[in-house]
Amino acid sequence: MPKPTKTELKKYREILTKQLATLRGDVGSMRDEALRASDQDASVDHLADQGTDNYDQGFMLGLIENEEETIKLIEEALDRIDGQGDWDFGACPMCLEAAEQAAQKPGRKKAVKKSDCWIPKARLEYLPWARYCVSHQESEERNRESA
Repeated sequence: MPKPTKTELKKYREILTKQLATLRGDVGSMRDEALRASDQDASVDHLADQGTDNYDQGFMLGLIENEEETIKLIEEALDRIDGQGDWDFGACPMCLEAAEQAAQKPGRKKAVKKSDCWIPKARLEYLPWARYCVSHQESEERNRESA
C-alpha cells in the first residue's frame, strides 16, 4: 500500500475533525445526562427503580469512557497527520518495527519494502483513526482479551 497523498491527508483531516466535534458534543451531553441522573431525588419509592437508575448511570459512564478513548485516538491521528506523532499517519507502527528489525538482521539480502508498512486505504476510509493494520489490530485485541 502506498503512503497517503497530501490530498488524502486533507480528506482524512476533515473527516477526523468532524468526527471529533461530534463525539465531543455527544460526550458532553452524555455527561450532563449522567450528572442529572445522579442529582435526582435519592428517595426512590422502589428498590427495583433504584437498581435500574444505577444500571443506567453505569451504562452511560461506560459509553462515555468508550467515546473518550475514541476521542484520544482521533486526536493522536490528527497529530500524526500534522507530523507531530510518534509515526506517520497511515503507517502501522508494528509493521514499521518489524521492518526495522528485519533490516538489522545480519545476512539479510532482500530489503524490506516501506510500502508494506502502510495501512490499507479501505481501512482508513472506514476507520481513519486506525493505529494498526488489520492483522496487528487483531493481535492487539487478542492480547487485550487474554489480559
